[in-house]
Amino acid sequence: MRCRKLLFAFFILYTIIFNNAIKIFAQDENLSEEITYDSMDMSEMEYTEADTVPAYLDENGNPVIVAKSAVVIDADTGIILYGKDENAMHYPASVTKVLTSLIACEETEPTDLVTFSEAAVYGIGEGSSSIAVRVGETLNMDQCLHAILMASANDVCVGVAELIDGTEAAFAERMNERAKELGEINSHFANSHGYHDENHYTTAYDMAMILKEAIKNEKFMESFSCLSYTIPETNLVSEQRPLAHKAKILWEDSPYYYQYIKGAKTGFTDQAGNTLITYSEKDGVKLICCVLADKGYYNTYTDSILLFDYCFNMYSTQTLVSAGELNISVPAVQYYNNKTIDLGEVSASVKQDYDAYVPGAVNKDTITISYDVPDTLTGGVAVGDIVGQAEVFYGGNLLASLDITADTAAELIPEEELIRQEKLEELVKLSVKILIGLIALIIVVFIIHRMINSRMYKHKKKYKKQRRKYRKARKNGDEPEIDETEGEIKARRRKGRHYKKKNI
Repeated sequence: MRCRKLLFAFFILYTIIFNNAIKIFAQDENLSEEITYDSMDMSEMEYTEADTVPAYLDENGNPVIVAKSAVVIDADTGIILYGKDENAMHYPASVTKVLTSLIACEETEPTDLVTFSEAAVYGIGEGSSSIAVRVGETLNMDQCLHAILMASANDVCVGVAELIDGTEAAFAERMNERAKELGEINSHFANSHGYHDENHYTTAYDMAMILKEAIKNEKFMESFSCLSYTIPETNLVSEQRPLAHKAKILWEDSPYYYQYIKGAKTGFTDQAGNTLITYSEKDGVKLICCVLADKGYYNTYTDSILLFDYCFNMYSTQTLVSAGELNISVPAVQYYNNKTIDLGEVSASVKQDYDAYVPGAVNKDTITISYDVPDTLTGGVAVGDIVGQAEVFYGGNLLASLDITADTAAELIPEEELIRQEKLEELVKLSVKILIGLIALIIVVFIIHRMINSRMYKHKKKYKKQRRKYRKARKNGDEPEIDETEGEIKARRRKGRHYKKKNI
């Protein structure tokens, strides 16, 4: 009995010592396969394929999926093709890393070096996925992006955040600012990796719009779509780190492979459930799908594949604008010597049909068209010149910008003709001034003449009155009284002499 107890005690002690020795050895000499391959992500462990609930179309042809929230958008226009509580707030888990990687691509170069701090190595939370970087270890940004998007490495996210903004908290503020620029409406990011935090949440629609911007970046797409990658030896680790993309929807040998897939990012926490954001292309159509709060690693694939197929089948070719439909008139002017010269109206229109491969909901009755045309056209306009743009919208999303070209011309007036016209205008102005001066002179002379005649008339009238008075007095034998001033008498006498001379 004592021997059994001794053997049992020895076995317990041996196991503890042996396990600690393995951990120390793995930390100091090599990277254990368990840590290197990120087995701490529980997304596959929580559910098995037997737990998968197939997504399907109901009797009306509508998708039935497991995820609580999902959205599919057109990656070019942002049109929502499918939505299931797409604006409901959920914890995103590791799909957060799409935004982190986008900012890293925008703010750094692939050769920039990231040296990892204690906060990056030890402060990422229990059970975090990682590639087990060491304190003081250095990776370049290209290696970091692959580790983030392929291996979902939380430790690398923190290191990148510290490189860009000094602290992860400051980087989180940048994440929120950048998200708002991309149109998010119900999101708040508290960290760079998506480890659970009550203040770290988003929506399926917000994440889809973030990915819509991210796929425009070549550096992002290279890591987002990469299946396998190897991080070489570093300053502190003497062996390579082989990485394999975790999203099975990307792998051709997986039963969940989707042939049109171009990139994916998985995520999982107990609070978030399973999350997945994906990007696909088919026949020139680019779609983004995001599912949140899904139940099971494999359900995220079956949900996403069904939604992609459902939305791809919505598309057909439609003529949204016919040639000659959009007719407008724009005034044309010419500037010369600080003067604006009217050249008349220019008629313009769209010359070609606008055919688009669009969802069925988009048609001539549901689109709106706005014009981006100047109020006036400056200079000569020839037939066929582009004078503006017609912008075609659906649901606030820009579908296309079409050239508006001139149907009629507005020719510039030659400079010689403008000089001649200017001289003629000056001559006309001078002639008008002279004419006005002559008219003014005539008016002045007329007024003076009237004034003189008026005085003479008054004198004559008074003189006649005095004459009548004088004659009457003479006739009555009275002494006549002459009520005249000396000046008036002289004037009368002069007039009398003139009268006598005239009658001789």
